[in-house]
Amino acid sequence: MRAVISAAIGMAMAATSCMSVGSYPSQTHMPNNGANADLKGVLHLRNAFLLSGAEETSPSPQLALYAVLINTGSQPVRLDGITADGGSVQLAGPITLPPNQPVGTGDKPIGTVTGVRSATVPMTFAFSGTGPIRVNVPVQPRVGQYANLPTAPAG
Repeated sequence: MRAVISAAIGMAMAATSCMSVGSYPSQTHMPNNGANADLKGVLHLRNAFLLSGAEETSPSPQLALYAVLINTGSQPVRLDGITADGGSVQLAGPITLPPNQPVGTGDKPIGTVTGVRSATVPMTFAFSGTGPIRVNVPVQPRVGQYANLPTAPAG
């Protein structure tokens, strides 16, 4: 009888240890609601999203563009421009991606987009000497974690 009880306790302990934090698969990146893409294993676009503005009923709302850009190459790369299907993009300023230093990690948008009205916007990020990255960028409403983000770039 003791053997049966010991076995039952051992199985219960083994089952509960499977639920410990250390037994879950590790994540290789933080989950996000934005668009993610890679170009040639060197340029990485992470968490690109548009933030809806306060005046959503205006004819052409201005949406803040947030994105993290990472260059894992050995030379700096310049973001030449961004296009949005059906709209226009204005960058906050010139954007150069130094090697191994993420750009766009703060709470300031990298640009603004006008003239689009959909839940996702096809956008193309063009870089010097490497080619473009094309992604469908989601539009996030100004609620929850997005409620206090600026809607326009600084400056």
